[in-house]
Amino acid sequence: MNPVQVLLVNACPRGSASRSLYLSDCLLRFLRNEGEIRLRTHDLCRMELKPLDGPHLMEREALCNRHDFHGPLFAPARDLMECELLVIAAPYWDLSFPSVLKVWIEHMFVRNLTFVYRRNEPQGLCPVKHGVYLTTSGSPMNGMDFGFPYIREAMRFLGVPSMDVISAEGLDLEGARTEEILQRAVEESREWAIRYMKQRKSTPLD
Repeated sequence: MNPVQVLLVNACPRGSASRSLYLSDCLLRFLRNEGEIRLRTHDLCRMELKPLDGPHLMEREALCNRHDFHGPLFAPARDLMECELLVIAAPYWDLSFPSVLKVWIEHMFVRNLTFVYRRNEPQGLCPVKHGVYLTTSGSPMNGMDFGFPYIREAMRFLGVPSMDVISAEGLDLEGARTEEILQRAVEESREWAIRYMKQRKSTPLD
């Protein structure tokens, strides 16, 4: 069986100190325990992707019209188009996620590459089969995490049929059993990895 092509999107500004990134590390380890993976990483704080402004939008639209996606502007989106499994690690910030992840999303929405309009309706072109979003928070989310629903719908627009979420919240509350809460999320990551690899082995790839 071919290795799983994985794209890890690291949207964790705290780097190795991030508990969200720790969860993604655990998930990747569990995936490797079940089979071979090939990992490509978008470390968003190192990539320094720029928000799209007027001149960049004009340049991008011209290139999209010509179907010219070979330059560095589209390198992140080309990576997305080559992966099978999308893993996003992002902490819960200000009811959603760090702004670097929104900028990454902007760079994924590339007309005629990751999606097209047919009969005036958008159609996603991404070959990604599944995605998982890993997030942690020091405070309780209380049902006010607007980050994952946005990511799920953005990826659905691009053609990703399934996005799951694994979270650990309230880690820094007074009296919180932090390690216990985090360990439950680690165990959920392990179970997710096992299910994914089992399903992949039983389902022929297109």
